[in-house]
Amino acid sequence: MNDKQVLKKLMVCFSILSWITIAVPGVTTNYVYAAAETKATTDEVQALSLLNHDRAKNGLAPLVYNAELNKLAETYADDMMKRGFFAHNNPEGLTPFDRMAKVGITYQYAGENLALNDTIEAAQLAFMNSPTHRENILNTHYTEVGIGVKYAPNGKVYVVQEFISK
Repeated sequence: MNDKQVLKKLMVCFSILSWITIAVPGVTTNYVYAAAETKATTDEVQALSLLNHDRAKNGLAPLVYNAELNKLAETYADDMMKRGFFAHNNPEGLTPFDRMAKVGITYQYAGENLALNDTIEAAQLAFMNSPTHRENILNTHYTEVGIGVKYAPNGKVYVVQEFISK
């Protein structure tokens, strides 16, 4: 077997490992997640799976993981935790849209959900029970998402969901 054939086999294996299949009663959907490439944490993968599960239950396509949005969400969750605030606008007054523009993220539609809760599951349930947060999760305009998950020293979890469509 030559180098090209070995590389092709490795790429096929990686592609297979890049897919996580999630079974939803009555629906089977494949959600793309390439762990080696995205560097998302296990908690972020769990949050993405829960979000896309809720979309599937409502007949919507899954949102695609966006590494740039994920970094933005992680950074913002960490900033809120370290500086002790919880708001869409940071202490300097920057909005989610300002923060996206600052790192070069472009979009046609954009939104943000924030949660401070006991668990990732509880945060997602709270999102779905809040009309405005639910609206973001089920918005048909959004196609991409980044999710930041950070734990505070007191055990509370910050979950930041950044949504866009290009």
